[in-house]
Amino acid sequence: MRKKLYLVRHCEAEGQAFGADLTKVGHRQALELEEFFSDVGIEKIVSSPFKRAVDSIYPLATTRNLEIQIDKRLSERVLSTMDLPDWQDKLKKHSQTWI
Repeated sequence: MRKKLYLVRHCEAEGQAFGADLTKVGHRQALELEEFFSDVGIEKIVSSPFKRAVDSIYPLATTRNLEIQIDKRLSERVLSTMDLPDWQDKLKKHSQTWI
């Protein structure tokens, strides 16, 4: 039996901080996400530990009575705490060290 993997970006949030809440629009998007997957067989939900990611999938998980499994490997990498005008070049160089 073939399985499908769905990758979902978090809904609109108040910022990029680890504990950033969803906006009102983001909460509505989370409900729309639940509706979008209403006819899809979901067996497992895995999320980054970021609050905005967990909150985005929470309505679907609750409806399906599924536990949200947190995987720290899905966390964002912090390239710098400073504004970098050449962030794409820095990211490319940084990414090459991960390979």
